[in-house]
Amino acid sequence: MRDLKNYNKNSKNKEFTTDKKEKQAEINQIKKDLINYAKTSWGKNWIYSILKIGRPYRMRRGIQYAKEEERINNLIIKKGQIFALVQGTAPTPYRVKVSFNIIPQDDWQKIIIELGSNLLNLMILLQGKLTEGIIEIFEKNNHSLFPEVSEVLNASCSCPDEAIPCKHIAATILYISKVLDYDPLILLKIRGKKKKELLKDLKIGKYHDISEKSIALKLEKEKIVEDFYSFNVPKISIQEFKNKKNFIENQDKITFHFRKPGKYIETLENLGLPDNLENPKEFAIVLEKIYKKITQEIYKISIKNA
Repeated sequence: MRDLKNYNKNSKNKEFTTDKKEKQAEINQIKKDLINYAKTSWGKNWIYSILKIGRPYRMRRGIQYAKEEERINNLIIKKGQIFALVQGTAPTPYRVKVSFNIIPQDDWQKIIIELGSNLLNLMILLQGKLTEGIIEIFEKNNHSLFPEVSEVLNASCSCPDEAIPCKHIAATILYISKVLDYDPLILLKIRGKKKKELLKDLKIGKYHDISEKSIALKLEKEKIVEDFYSFNVPKISIQEFKNKKNFIENQDKITFHFRKPGKYIETLENLGLPDNLENPKEFAIVLEKIYKKITQEIYKISIKNA
């Protein structure tokens, strides 16, 4: 009888372990599907950070709504807040609000100083992009550029479902990941700094205030430019040419990345036009055509010689 009891007990434990493993596998698959809803690393990291609250099943309920874009209207993104109207089964759409912590101004100043110390960061921001290096600067200053919601998601919805997130909140959050695929600098606004404010603080683009320039700053920037355009080309001797393995290892250190030019030119938009132009509209049209022609020709050459 004792052996039978032990057998039954062991069988239940095995069933429980199997069920637990299957459950975990299902949760992992749901998380994977949700994260892959976004296309870029920015969108994926956005969803991943939200999933830290541990509600994958409820987040999954919003994915169909997010795919049906006509359900989400009046999307407004402000500093630390996102508002949206989401059409559910009721005739009147539900009001959704999601709030996030804003980075304190003192910490923003530290981040801006570090961003401005590297010319490459400025070039990337002018293109409307983010890199791992830029994201790491935020983390280095104890702030993630992505939502910090490890404890609770600060959100509300006018629907009857009191649980957080409801499908309307989940749909809004997932939809934002698609917006980030297109414009990742929205993350800056969510964390408390508009793009034009950041560019002004970094003293670049059309938001730059000429009166704030100083000789010391000019010399420092000239040094940054000089350093940036000083290429460290790997030295390869004749002997290394004979050793194919060593040659390939050195060859891999030099990399180039080309991408097809798009219709919207973020860099020109952020840089703006010089002051005191007699015909700014005509100048902008000519400059855009020249920029597009150059980038298209460079891309053709890169493809041809690839």
